[in-house]
Amino acid sequence: MKLLNADATPTARAMLLQIYVATKAMPWYSLLPTVSEYMIENGWTRCFPRTTDVSLAAYLVYVVIYLVLVELGIYWMHRGLHDVKPLYKYLHATHHIYNKQNTLSPFAGNFTVP
Repeated sequence: MKLLNADATPTARAMLLQIYVATKAMPWYSLLPTVSEYMIENGWTRCFPRTTDVSLAAYLVYVVIYLVLVELGIYWMHRGLHDVKPLYKYLHATHHIYNKQNTLSPFAGNFTVP
């Protein structure tokens, strides 16, 4: 039984391009958690190491607010990458070449790849 179509197997060139794009994206993927952790450790955020630092109700409200803001931010950022042509051309177009069955790299296909 054949699991993949013949055209689903990427070429060597496609794999090298995916490796290049993923490698180029790695500093960006490393920067956000590094900066976030620095801000958390230096008290620049409303992060609570223990749920007992605030009431359960406040903690749940913060979680909901956080999730809503993250989703709205991702939506508007992605929409902006499509609507503002220079942003699409120079930052976002790479993402759309990986919306295929043979994408190997989770980093190459991410919409935030610069």
